[in-house]
Amino acid sequence: MARILSYGAGLVGSFICDELSKAGHNVTAIALNHDDVPMLEKVRDNLSFSLIEEDAISHLTDCDLSKFDLILNLLPGRIGDSIREHLITNGVKVCDLAFSENSPDRFRELAKLSGASMIHDCGIAPGVSNMVVISEQKGQVPLKSVKIRVGGNPLIQDSEWSYCAPFSPTDVIEEYTRPARIRMDGEEKEVPAITDRHMFIAGKHGEMEAFLTDGLRSLLSNRDITCESLSEYTVRWPGHIEKFLDLQNSGELDEQSLVQEWAYTPTRSEFTYMDITITPNSGPVVRWQFDIPGVDESLDRLWPSMAVATGIPFLVACEALLDGRIEGIQSPDNYHSDLDEIISRLKAAGAEITRK
Repeated sequence: MARILSYGAGLVGSFICDELSKAGHNVTAIALNHDDVPMLEKVRDNLSFSLIEEDAISHLTDCDLSKFDLILNLLPGRIGDSIREHLITNGVKVCDLAFSENSPDRFRELAKLSGASMIHDCGIAPGVSNMVVISEQKGQVPLKSVKIRVGGNPLIQDSEWSYCAPFSPTDVIEEYTRPARIRMDGEEKEVPAITDRHMFIAGKHGEMEAFLTDGLRSLLSNRDITCESLSEYTVRWPGHIEKFLDLQNSGELDEQSLVQEWAYTPTRSEFTYMDITITPNSGPVVRWQFDIPGVDESLDRLWPSMAVATGIPFLVACEALLDGRIEGIQSPDNYHSDLDEIISRLKAAGAEITRK
């Protein structure tokens, strides 16, 4: 079994550490503020898991990474991005989920020199969304448009935010404020986030609102994807983003307050929803829908939906790295052959997945 070092063990990371340690791997997690993650106590019951309460940057400075078979980067975006160059310089295998403005692709040449291997953005979106799009580009038939809509939300609306952050709230705020990189009519453009707002029917959940955010990542640069228009939208209950904009425009937006108000509550039912609409230049439109439930006692699962939706693709990526199937720095659309396995595991975890 592998020796695995995880930087970070939040809501998503604790699920990943739990699954890897239950599979028999020896997992060590470096994390602070673990009291904010109620499920982490469950993970600590695994004999092959250990938690070190230390700042990731401080630990990394003195750590001999060569002792580990795999490194997990499960830190919030900006912090996670700050350690990538060090990890790749050390020539290790890295499974990376830190979503930041900067892509790890900029370290491709460094990885060739050091012999490092990395899979990045291997969650639900980016991640599974990339795999679905590349799998639909059969025979290099040009596509007219791809529209991805995704979000994790409470099952029931409330009178406040109708939201609880299923991963780092600071990353959510960055999504709302960072310009969105999209492709429109064959040209790549940067547009303000929270634009192109529209209502749509999110499966059985009814009417929800979607708005542009910066999540396409490697789909924009992948030369195997021939598509005139590419866009990704975050999905929220109606009223949520209007409240955010009102605070932002009035100058009353306080990031620390949002972190507290959006905190995940284990007793609150929630779900993760994604749909991907693919329109070819000719032929039928294809629509994929993913609906992943949250805590479900009947499935003996105590994890939030986004932990499962993101964690399962990440775990499959870990296996690909440990098996030696990944060389250099790769994105999800480069190893899309694992899509069927991911879908199978998501369904086993209670997800409803359709392609029409």
